[in-house]
Amino acid sequence: METDVRKLVGICGLYCGTCPSYLAYRKNDMKMLEKMSRDRGHPIEALRCDGCLSDRVAPHCADCRHGFRRCAAEKQVTWCFECAYFPCQRLKDFADVHVVDGISHHEHIIKENEYIRAHGIEQWVQKQAAAAKCPGCGETLYWHVRECGTCGTKLR
Repeated sequence: METDVRKLVGICGLYCGTCPSYLAYRKNDMKMLEKMSRDRGHPIEALRCDGCLSDRVAPHCADCRHGFRRCAAEKQVTWCFECAYFPCQRLKDFADVHVVDGISHHEHIIKENEYIRAHGIEQWVQKQAAAAKCPGCGETLYWHVRECGTCGTKLR
């Protein structure tokens, strides 16, 4: 696990450890990196991310079109769960935004924020890291996959 697990907790409460921008570099997954480069219109080098609160954030997260970076700065919090307005309408709307192959990555965002607030960041990151492992081979999986690319285990 990362030395500073705080970097793997998105401002909005997403787990960065299964994001392709974070994980593809660690897996040296050139196929995924090339796909992201084509899809996002950025060179591969620009897509590398070390987590939401790191010094190297993927362009689409740094821009944060959903406004979480700006909002957190205005409210002087690091994460949404620390805000007096949690859960706000922005976070509720975000829950329905990102669906890939029928999988909603944000569906449980409010519940996850509540878990972090109740149990702490380190415990939540451990829980997320464990859930990200393929039950067949233990490989860390991208959040949106339905099948392990390493062993072929069917998921979800």
